Amino acid sequence: MAPDSAVARFLLLTTLLLALAGDLLLRVHPWGVNFTLVSLLIFAAIGFLSRRLHDPIPLEAWPIACFGLLSAACFSWRDSSDLAGFNFLATLAAALLVTARKRTGDLARMTFFNHLHQSLIQIINVSVGFGFLLLRDLRAGCGEGEGQRTRRGRVWLGIALAVPALLLFGSLLTSADTKFEYLITEVLRIDIWTLMGHAALIALLSWTVGGWLRGRFFAAEFVSFPMLYPRRVSLGVTEIAILLGSLDVLFGTFVVLQISYFFGGHTEVLGTPSLTYAQYARRGFFELIAVAALSLPLLLTADWLFQAEHPRERRLIRALSIVMVALLGVMLVSAMHRLSLYMEAYGLTTSRVNAAAILIWIALTLLLFCATVLREKRNLLPFAMAVSGYVVLMGMNAVNPDALVARVNMARMVTDGKFDPKYTFRLSADAVPVFLEAIPIVEAGHRSVLAERLLQQYADAVPGQDIRTWNAARATAASLVREREAELRGYVLPRKTSGSPTR
Repeated sequence: MAPDSAVARFLLLTTLLLALAGDLLLRVHPWGVNFTLVSLLIFAAIGFLSRRLHDPIPLEAWPIACFGLLSAACFSWRDSSDLAGFNFLATLAAALLVTARKRTGDLARMTFFNHLHQSLIQIINVSVGFGFLLLRDLRAGCGEGEGQRTRRGRVWLGIALAVPALLLFGSLLTSADTKFEYLITEVLRIDIWTLMGHAALIALLSWTVGGWLRGRFFAAEFVSFPMLYPRRVSLGVTEIAILLGSLDVLFGTFVVLQISYFFGGHTEVLGTPSLTYAQYARRGFFELIAVAALSLPLLLTADWLFQAEHPRERRLIRALSIVMVALLGVMLVSAMHRLSLYMEAYGLTTSRVNAAAILIWIALTLLLFCATVLREKRNLLPFAMAVSGYVVLMGMNAVNPDALVARVNMARMVTDGKFDPKYTFRLSADAVPVFLEAIPIVEAGHRSVLAERLLQQYADAVPGQDIRTWNAARATAASLVREREAELRGYVLPRKTSGSPTR
């Protein structure tokens, strides 16, 4: 829509409120319910602006918004740092997808090139859009009868320019003279450095959020940004068939020759000279994942370049693609099998759980490729990939990787005595219920280390916790540790003290 001064002021006010909320809530770490609340406010602001400015969000964007809110809500649920990173990226991606503008079609049918184009536009809007909002949009549509409102806008703009300058030069002058420092810090009781921190964060959030929202609801300058859609070069059935057919032969030969190695268990590993579990799993796992990950864009490119002259040519290329997907599926099953053997021999880590989740998502993407691209519905694949990615991420949050890792490693300790306490005891609050359940059967030395770590992190440090960082996993861990505090202190062994021998 074309901006005017009233709409620009409304958008600016919304941006400032979001920036103030972000400054109030996000300045403390680790993030918990504060990130959830800020995300909820941002998605609510998107919905409110779309309704207020009569620029509705597409219906198919709301499921993505719901997934984004669920990802943000997981900050209040799980404590794993890996999950926090994935949930943050998922929330950010959902916000960008919901606010993507497309002149034709809808979100569910945006191609990969459309998404790339929209991403570049959003980057430009975040970079410079807030400047357009302040310097041009606030003055748009102002006639002679609106002189008073124009002067008021100039006053607010002047204040916005004066505040950072006052803070910058005030801090320098405070450091330059003790009397001036005494006046500011003791008489007026102004902490300039704290104010500068708040002002800097508010300014950063205002600039990024304001430019981003302006790009969604105004988008006056960059709508005609040149579309980065390459000129289509068509290839015939001969070229594409040779490409896919040769790869099918290569993949098929590899699968047939390596079938016993693919699905070999302990006997295959132990019976091969100079072959360790690490070599068997690591070398095969990542190479097979790389083959599957690189094959998907190759299949997409081949489908995009291919132009069939007869239906039988399309059927041939479709059959070759299905054969390749099937062979890739066998490789992915083998990769998962290798990973399971490695975990059985060396235990479980969160990175291995993440690798398994990525493997599952790649497998789902290959199935979605068959269900969309091979059925002449290529434009549906990006949206389907996004939805499947959110489903896998929600599954990871439900599985609780840190608790799973702790449970598996504790079970291995009981059955065969193999245990890595240095890694396991550093897991997040998600694993604390498992630790407390298993601590009575842990060897005395390890039990002392674990009990001391739990007491230090969840009993001694909890009273000073900021409510903004509240998280269900951390709150549950603190409550459980406090309930068993006396028992845990009884597990802590006295430290040995070294003294000089007497003569």
